[in-house]
Amino acid sequence: MQSTYFKEQTALDSSSCQLEKLLQNTLIARQENQWVDQDTITKAKHQLQKNGWVLLRGFYHDLAAFSALVSHFCSKLTFDPAREFTNDTAQKVDAGTQAIGLHIENGNTPFPPDLVAFYSRKSALVGSQTTLCDGQQIFNAMPSHLLSLFENNMVVSRTLPEALWKRYVANEHPLIDDPEQVTQQRLQELMGMLPGQTGTVNDQGELYYRLCFSPILVNSQSGQRAFANAILGPSFNYQAPNYEFEDGQQLDEHTKSEIAVLAEQCTLELAWQDGDMVLIDNTRVMHGRRAIEGDPSERQLVIAMGSH
Repeated sequence: MQSTYFKEQTALDSSSCQLEKLLQNTLIARQENQWVDQDTITKAKHQLQKNGWVLLRGFYHDLAAFSALVSHFCSKLTFDPAREFTNDTAQKVDAGTQAIGLHIENGNTPFPPDLVAFYSRKSALVGSQTTLCDGQQIFNAMPSHLLSLFENNMVVSRTLPEALWKRYVANEHPLIDDPEQVTQQRLQELMGMLPGQTGTVNDQGELYYRLCFSPILVNSQSGQRAFANAILGPSFNYQAPNYEFEDGQQLDEHTKSEIAVLAEQCTLELAWQDGDMVLIDNTRVMHGRRAIEGDPSERQLVIAMGSH
């Protein structure tokens, strides 16, 4: 009986702690449908710098308002070539109904965005909570055997369909903006902008791509380190990637499981309300999703992302 009590009390304490952290990171409109003003932007920037994410709730919202919010934080936008656009800033989030593991957005690309923003146009009644995990907390809680392993660079590799990699190159290359303009030369120019990339195009136009990356990111201002990457993440629109360390050692499932268990201890759940807008530091905080329950059409979430 006593054991059951302590288990229940631990669960209650954990729930209370999660709620407290969620409230600390939430900016609530002073009046219904208040516009996001400069004071709110300033507070949001402070919360982002302090805790790595911030939720705006109760403010006036539509796609234009969401785009305007993102423009205060991003000077250059990034897009996922596999996603459908909702306007010229945002894309539709559509990744099936299964739970999605923690990841940084575009973490298997050479230029992941600094910031990711979500806007809930319509929220599911149950399930489909977005998960948020502070990579700094994971790094600080890592046992020595995991820390020594992930302090080494890793290599991610996979094959990308022609249409997808050309869209990505067109968006990221500074001299072009149309997939029709992508050539082998433009591909090589983009890969030359960041060391550690190699790619080979086959006869079908597919790109076999390899990228060397660090699974631990360092904040350029504070110097704080965060376990922030996509090794636990989804591959809904892409071929599942292969991960290995620079010495050729494969990332095994046991190690991934250890990381997943550790990350879950640092994870918060955000239950969406209509009109919620969330800003996430993509260099520090990983996000994911619990499984969607019920009708998937009840959930209408859009994403925007970019760099400062």
